[in-house]
Amino acid sequence: MPILTRSLEIDAPATEVWRVLTTPDLVREWAAAYQDGLFIRTSWREGEPVAWKTASGDTRSEGRVAAFKPERLLKFDYAGDRGDFSDTFEIVAKENRTWLNVTTGPLAQSDLDALERQTEDAIREIKSLAEESAQIHGLR
Repeated sequence: MPILTRSLEIDAPATEVWRVLTTPDLVREWAAAYQDGLFIRTSWREGEPVAWKTASGDTRSEGRVAAFKPERLLKFDYAGDRGDFSDTFEIVAKENRTWLNVTTGPLAQSDLDALERQTEDAIREIKSLAEESAQIHGLR
């Protein structure tokens, strides 16, 4: 089954990208690309549960935190009606820039096709939030 992979260069340090990926209020901002009002519930500890909740409190998806390596790697594993799949956010710092590599899958092609635009919108929002924060804090 296929995997969706996207990479984006971000003009901000890895610390700011990580902050955007793991601060609940900021997660809510970029997760809106998938569904307005979507938010995350987790302890951010490896092996612990993660749930994506809708504005009404319904669970959209749930799984576990598979990897939590500050400023390097965040991975969620899910099991459900779509089968087993993962969302992985890899941060690679190079000089004053940061690359964010996002992978989702494996999923059926139809599911990945439905997620493609949303994922692109989400990583563009992650980029925007991290760059704005870096500029405000004088980090770039």
